[in-house]
Amino acid sequence: MSNVVGERFQSTIDKNVREQLGIQPGDRAVEWVEDGRLVVYFMPKPHDRSLLGILKKPGTEPITDWEALKEEARAARTAEIMEALEADSRRHRETVEG
Repeated sequence: MSNVVGERFQSTIDKNVREQLGIQPGDRAVEWVEDGRLVVYFMPKPHDRSLLGILKKPGTEPITDWEALKEEARAARTAEIMEALEADSRRHRETVEG
């Protein structure tokens, strides 16, 4: 089937072609010229579904207080850094004293 290019240089994709290729509203059309022909590659639009819970472990409650979780992670990382600094200070003192 042929289609007419409109005033804004747009063309309609035939329904049969859309269905065969699985093209959906919002998909991106990437175009280039290859051997004097127009080639169009359709990329699906980014999904808008939440990935929240994709890593959820069975039998655990979903995370509801993200700020508390972030604070817990910060505290754990701070403790790791402090432990490393204290160990480094002990080694330094042993070197100086010994």
